[in-house]
Amino acid sequence: MQLNRLCFVLAATLLISGLHAQEYYRWQDKNGQLHVSQIPPPAGLDYEIWSLDPKQPPQQVKVETVNKAPVPITQQQVKALQQQVEQVNAQLKVQNCTQARENKQRLEAEAPVAFNDTEGKPVPLNAEMRAEQLQIAERHIAEFCQSSTKN
Repeated sequence: MQLNRLCFVLAATLLISGLHAQEYYRWQDKNGQLHVSQIPPPAGLDYEIWSLDPKQPPQQVKVETVNKAPVPITQQQVKALQQQVEQVNAQLKVQNCTQARENKQRLEAEAPVAFNDTEGKPVPLNAEMRAEQLQIAERHIAEFCQSSTKN
């Protein structure tokens, strides 16, 4: 009885909702709620395709669920990734070294030096700030400009 009423509601819905649509999708969600839509159901759900053409019976679509386990990463892939990381780190080290040396040159020159504050306005460095920045540049040179003996 409930199935007959459901079929009647479905048929009425199909007829009333405009004849422009060619297909309707019918599926049941994980909570048992029946859905009829012109939009296919979410992935992973079995459904039926209903056509307005009375000569075409509903088409059953069974969705196969494939549970693929993640493929473990090989030692070779780990080594390749480590090499890529080392290459990027080496490039960054060179860039940081170059920047630290340029900063030291600017700070040792007699020309005025300024930095931008949080609003983007230039703030000139006083002697104390300049000495502090010079120490930071020298620490960066010591950290980034040593030749690497590690392979």
